[in-house]
Amino acid sequence: MSTVSNLLNKGILLHGIGDGVLNTVSNKVLEMRTSQTMKMDITSTTEDVFGGDGLFPIYTYISKKDGSIEIDMAEFSLAQIGIAQGTAITTTGNKKSYHVFITKNSTKLISGTTLTGVNVFAMVAPDGTNIVPATATDASKISVASDGTVAFGASASVQDGEYSVYFEADYDDTVQASMLKDAMPEVASFYWSFKTESSAGEKIQVDIMARRVRCDGKFSIETARDKATVPKLTVKILDPGDGHDDFAVVRVSKLKD
Repeated sequence: MSTVSNLLNKGILLHGIGDGVLNTVSNKVLEMRTSQTMKMDITSTTEDVFGGDGLFPIYTYISKKDGSIEIDMAEFSLAQIGIAQGTAITTTGNKKSYHVFITKNSTKLISGTTLTGVNVFAMVAPDGTNIVPATATDASKISVASDGTVAFGASASVQDGEYSVYFEADYDDTVQASMLKDAMPEVASFYWSFKTESSAGEKIQVDIMARRVRCDGKFSIETARDKATVPKLTVKILDPGDGHDDFAVVRVSKLKD
């Protein structure tokens, strides 16, 4: 009992980041092993009751509680989209995007390569003109077939220089997360743990858990020339809804040598 009492009042240095996991009701999992920051906020909204002529309230009660967890991720994964948004994950039949340059003498989008399922997003001529290629050979047009074959028609308007082509084609090693317009982020459970020390140098582990959480639905991808960006994930803590009164738990354990 004395050890437990000591832990209750022990000064702990909150040092390090630790790791955690979010596990949704449909068994989607997001591991967070290379995060940069984790922050849990619990707030209460109070209301004052006044009576008589006094200026001080005669009673104060809590009208609302809010809980949120913010995690800055050092790495991006498709699993993060699955937690932040309602998504459909497909692992087969997907495509990969390409950007290539061809000339009037080219016969393939990628020399020596036969593609399948080619879909051209845009083709920009050397003078900046937007070209809409045909999908079948046409003497008056530039065409790009579904296998990546390129044909410059005999009577087509052709320019010297490089054509910039943006397209997609079938690719085996692709996983796709489709964000659905009417889908909600799933309810999940949250677990976090990190190891630190007490002010006396003892090894301590801190565990943080929330039974039911849901992402706030925000998701962003930012790319920048001169920095590595940090994806952020924010989840709201919900009522446990399972008969338990504890919506969140913080545990402190003294580690054995």
